[in-house]
Amino acid sequence: MNSGLAVRQAQTIAKTELSRYILARRWLGVYLMAFAPVFLLILVTFRPPNGRPALSDISQAYALLFQTFTLRFAIFLSCGLVFSQLFRGEILEKTLHFYLLSPVRREVIATGKYFAGVVAMALVFGTTTLLTNLLIYAISPSMSEFFLEGPGLAYLARYVLVTVLACAAWGSIFMLAGLLFKNPIISVFVVGLWEAFYFILPETLQKLTVMHYLQSLLPIVIDRGPFSVVIDPTNSVLSVVIVLGIAAGFVWLSGKALRRTQIAYGAD
Repeated sequence: MNSGLAVRQAQTIAKTELSRYILARRWLGVYLMAFAPVFLLILVTFRPPNGRPALSDISQAYALLFQTFTLRFAIFLSCGLVFSQLFRGEILEKTLHFYLLSPVRREVIATGKYFAGVVAMALVFGTTTLLTNLLIYAISPSMSEFFLEGPGLAYLARYVLVTVLACAAWGSIFMLAGLLFKNPIISVFVVGLWEAFYFILPETLQKLTVMHYLQSLLPIVIDRGPFSVVIDPTNSVLSVVIVLGIAAGFVWLSGKALRRTQIAYGAD
């Protein structure tokens, strides 16, 4: 098949899916989870705490907020909800046959829908990551120096990069789960436990989680408790390559799984 044609078809599918994301009310919960920290920090900005917290304390507080709520809860759960429904939702709504009966390779369909999901989730959470990072430092009079002369911009870039990579990796995993299982929520729960408690696993098993490589890219490490197994972070460039490789691998598997998918709405 002509590669140029496949790219154009995937782009068309992605644009179509993106328009459905914008108009879909079923993702309201995703938007609420994403923007909840923004609203909270806006209130903090209008009513700053007494005294002037040190930049190091603010950085530690943001690292805790991002790693515990944004990354491990909001982004993970949102990817599970959205990507697991890319095909399962079409089956339940009895609209999947429109794609499967079109003259497009199924791997292209999977790629187009996947990229639409990644773009949508990355835009939402990339925006909220940017806003929360700026808002939390806004209470410090040294904010401009931190971003213009200190490590602020480098920190922000790493947080946004981790956000995008998390959407790409976890999204690919849950897209495949939505194709293989009638109830992908179980897979979300299982993967969630594996990723949430990765830090208590032995070194070899930690390197089988997405969180290890995302954590290796973050600028600040938070305390994970007395039961954590501390290992050396993976090189940043290698971490990015591995996460993108995970995403590509699961998208490829999704394309293969979609090739074996038959339209049988009555079974659902």
